[in-house]
Amino acid sequence: MELRQILNKLNNPNSLLHGVVSTGAVTALTLVEPRKLTTGRRLAHRGAIAGLAAWSMHAGLRPVNEDDFDVIGPIGRAAITTGTAGAVMGVAEVSEGLDARLHDAVRRTGVSHPRLWLAAGGGAFAAAAWWLGRSFDGGGVNLDEFLPDAPNRTLHEVPDNLRAIISTLLEATDEFAARQLRKQLAEASVYHWDGEAPDFDTAQFHVPNHIARVVPGNYRFPVIGQFTAIEDLPFTIEFFIDDGYLDSVNIERTTDWTQQQEERWEEICAVNPDLDLIPSPDAVELLVETPSGYQPVER
Repeated sequence: MELRQILNKLNNPNSLLHGVVSTGAVTALTLVEPRKLTTGRRLAHRGAIAGLAAWSMHAGLRPVNEDDFDVIGPIGRAAITTGTAGAVMGVAEVSEGLDARLHDAVRRTGVSHPRLWLAAGGGAFAAAAWWLGRSFDGGGVNLDEFLPDAPNRTLHEVPDNLRAIISTLLEATDEFAARQLRKQLAEASVYHWDGEAPDFDTAQFHVPNHIARVVPGNYRFPVIGQFTAIEDLPFTIEFFIDDGYLDSVNIERTTDWTQQQEERWEEICAVNPDLDLIPSPDAVELLVETPSGYQPVER
């Protein structure tokens, strides 16, 4: 077997070679009693444990097959691996103290060679952990039985009334990347999950990625609309930009509701939970955020 194939198997957390080597390493390191070591040898022992933990973490984060998607990439993998080694070194003193207490507790039971029993237990635990990980990753355990079905996203045309009110907010200014956002709105769709009837009061936009992004990429558009609906209850409509694209619309109550209005709203929602609150442009008072707070926008 070529060296490269051996290394690939060694770094594959599901391979038998990885299981044997990792179990053997844990067993061998557990055979060593840290408190009997000199300072230099204790540092070497700690380094070996940190190296084993880092290698195990690195192997677990690598894509097992060429078709697997590398979620974090080599840089992220290196950062997590390094952090793991540092964390193990950081808790080494505490770990060695626990090891000494466990060793003495086993000795008090009358066992003549407690270190051998600790090593056997550590090896058994490492082998069991490898087998369980292999079972989950390799099909021995079907995770689909425990995980919910992945939601499906369905795209819809932007409703006319939603497009109209968002256009009104965008046309109130040419600042805050409003011109570019108007171009995004012209190409946008809205989506919902699992094919249910979309709730356009909290709509999320989908903008094709060939449309130019805006900078900064994440913010709430400073122009909002205030309006009254359903027995003159006051609401605010606003929308957000995420990663440079139109992202979501939010309609929520204003902050000055009284207790009576809160109770009345709960009663209304109990009778009709699917209210359409999207206002018409003529019914909205436009406000723009300024250093002194929100100020009316002249039309």
